[in-house]
Amino acid sequence: MAADELQKFQTVLKINNAIIHQRSRNGLFKEITGVLQPILGFDRISILVDRQDGKHWNYFSPAIGVSIPELQNNTMPPAKAVIPKRVMQERRTIIVDVVHEPLLPESKMLLDAGLPWFICIPLLVRDQVLGSVQLFYRKSFPLKDDDIDLCEKVSQQVALAVDNMLAYEELEGLKDKLVEEKTYLKKEIDTLKDEQEIVYVCRAMHQIMSTIQNVASTDTTVLLLGETGTGKDLLARAIHNGSGRHNNTFVKLNCAALVPTLIESELFGHEKGAFTGAASKKVGRFELAHQSTLFLDEISELPINTQAKLLQVLQEGAFERVGGTETIRTDVRIIAATNQDLHKMVVEKKFREDLYYRLSTFPVRVPPLRERWEDIPVLGKYFGERFCVRLDRGKPVFDKSAVKVLMQYSWPGNVRELQNFIERVVILKSHQTVTGDDILNLLNPGIQQDTGGETLADIEKKHIENMLRKARGRLGGPNGAAGLLGLKRSTLQYRMKKYGIDASCFRL
Repeated sequence: MAADELQKFQTVLKINNAIIHQRSRNGLFKEITGVLQPILGFDRISILVDRQDGKHWNYFSPAIGVSIPELQNNTMPPAKAVIPKRVMQERRTIIVDVVHEPLLPESKMLLDAGLPWFICIPLLVRDQVLGSVQLFYRKSFPLKDDDIDLCEKVSQQVALAVDNMLAYEELEGLKDKLVEEKTYLKKEIDTLKDEQEIVYVCRAMHQIMSTIQNVASTDTTVLLLGETGTGKDLLARAIHNGSGRHNNTFVKLNCAALVPTLIESELFGHEKGAFTGAASKKVGRFELAHQSTLFLDEISELPINTQAKLLQVLQEGAFERVGGTETIRTDVRIIAATNQDLHKMVVEKKFREDLYYRLSTFPVRVPPLRERWEDIPVLGKYFGERFCVRLDRGKPVFDKSAVKVLMQYSWPGNVRELQNFIERVVILKSHQTVTGDDILNLLNPGIQQDTGGETLADIEKKHIENMLRKARGRLGGPNGAAGLLGLKRSTLQYRMKKYGIDASCFRL
């Protein structure tokens, strides 16, 4: 079945046409296969691309022809591909009679698939080894010298086609990444308008900042633990800014802000048509955060199946987009945060134990505002000055009783609650003196002014009891006490435990 010079020329021309017209790996591979199969008569064809990571070679596209059960995924470990490895190293074609090479690691799986012969040809581009192409045969090896010569000539065009496709994909990937990064940064700019520097005077925060400075220069995974509103996102940014990755975009994902079906797409991206509504390819946060930092806020909200995929990415540094087959390698530093007790969730089988230990390499507990009461006056002053400028209002003046009440209040919403409260004070008390009674009224607008000498804690306890009575002892749900108070259920439970309140006493 030797090919004449005209046939060789036509074969090369058809492959060149494929290079020009095809814009997908599968399309290009199928067209190359359609050109070569009638001439070379193979029973299976595959192309391996050397990604130069020392661990895996990727298939350029799923192999066509006889299937080999052990090679169903999109990668080929070098340990199972001795011949392709030799071909790439020696830059020469090798023909293998598998029956007479029983010690080759690939021999058994090829014989089990009924493929006793194959030829492996290197793909060379600009004196660089791109990979190799393999042609497999069920019967005796049918290629003559002229056919082998044709294989080697055609392999040069195949190498050029594959190289062009990889370059095209890289450019498209960079374009997609830039589009996604632009969209992400627009959202971040709006967020950062309200961001603050980390303000503190207390000893506990000094120790935390010292700890963060020590870990920032490493690539160690950090787990930030603390209640909602304590500023874990600011600490994550501080870690990133103190690292060698600070010149690249800090990428954040709130795991609780997405429905479970979209989390994997946000993390790993998806291919066009991967699911209903996937009208175009999407770059995920792991890809966007390559050589940078990915902050996974509220990590406890990740579904169990996504936790398994996240663990795999952390271990292997590689992933596939949803609906895709290409393995994408990434270098990402992970910072995670949660307001939940992850260890308890592990015991309750709600969080993977192996992922927990992977994330908790370097845990940092962020104290709630009630444990850093010394910071309340300086934070209040800081927020007040910022809101006066932003809202174009005069400064309110806090007297000693107002400061005392602010420092006695427990701030269940922590720094975020204090920030929102100070904004309210600036709006309502511009150019006015703010007293302790004013603070009580603004903190608890539903409570009458006459406190009868009660402490803030007494007033707060009564207010919680009133809302429990109104909710008939229900904590959660749309009409529950937590919703009426504007608190998270866990925060309400903390307050009830502190004041010794039993919800069952209010159930009818």
